[in-house]
Amino acid sequence: MEPDLASLRAAVAEFGGFGQPERSWTVLTAATGSSIDLGVPAHRDAVHVWLNAWGCRIRTPRPGEPRVLDAGLAAWWAEWRDDLPDPEARLAELTDDEVERLGECFAALSATEAARHGRGTRTLGPTAASKLLFALRPNSLPPWDNLIAQRLHGARDGVAYRAHLRVTRGWAVGLLAEAGVPEPELLDALGRPGRSLAKVIDEYCYLVFTRGWTAPRAGVTADDVRRIASALPRTEERVVRDQVRFRVGRLVYLALSPDEETMGFAFPKEEREALIASAPHRFHAPARSDMRFNWVCATLSELTVDELEELVVDAWRMCVPKSVARTLS
Repeated sequence: MEPDLASLRAAVAEFGGFGQPERSWTVLTAATGSSIDLGVPAHRDAVHVWLNAWGCRIRTPRPGEPRVLDAGLAAWWAEWRDDLPDPEARLAELTDDEVERLGECFAALSATEAARHGRGTRTLGPTAASKLLFALRPNSLPPWDNLIAQRLHGARDGVAYRAHLRVTRGWAVGLLAEAGVPEPELLDALGRPGRSLAKVIDEYCYLVFTRGWTAPRAGVTADDVRRIASALPRTEERVVRDQVRFRVGRLVYLALSPDEETMGFAFPKEEREALIASAPHRFHAPARSDMRFNWVCATLSELTVDELEELVVDAWRMCVPKSVARTLS
């Protein structure tokens, strides 16, 4: 359920086929500028149009009819705007106090009157409220829909909204730690420059919980490592202190972590820093005790089979005589 970089990257690629939400967001930002101010009538109108483009179906009043949503949003904004996070704050940076207040903001917004009809009054509701909070603070507040809320939290009230913020905040923290780069750099690497991790996590949730999508198996496994390494001349596989190692004579050129999710491999140490900088989601430095060696580490789930084969063969070439290396075309 919790996304890692591989599944998040796959979700971003899959979500690219759903263009309407992106087009409607472009229209909204063109109408409201860099940030939405619900104290401005034109901004409230633009938000109404955007919510309907996102499937909320809030009736637009005819001339002369009460502007119910307009009045409700203006009143909510006057009471709650100071409780929203700073516009530049990111999801991973939300504090527990902010999350607590946001549960109340959400509940009040959800209960805001949105339309009147012959059968009574319609409130904005939990789905539209979460989407509007995202529009107001796109860097930090992910939206949800009914299925996301129910399948993750079993409810759509203020308590569930707080839970959603805590869960997605934890995911954001974990993804940033895995990537090892600031959020803007991670989004650039994901092909989503200028957006937020809150939005990309929502795209993942939409695919997984609303559409039942499953991320394809990404990367390679320890079995792929064994298959490639065992075919190389003079290679021996040994287990040393619960760690699988591949060596030529006494020279180790590959090693698998005990959980077989990471591969250490021989690599020129003078080129190590550049390799890591080129793809920090794939490569990372070895333990401090191994920094003096020609050695670097890779996350297997981030590699393709072709990349793995190139890394394994190049590592093997560093440990065999040139005459043996030449036998491999």
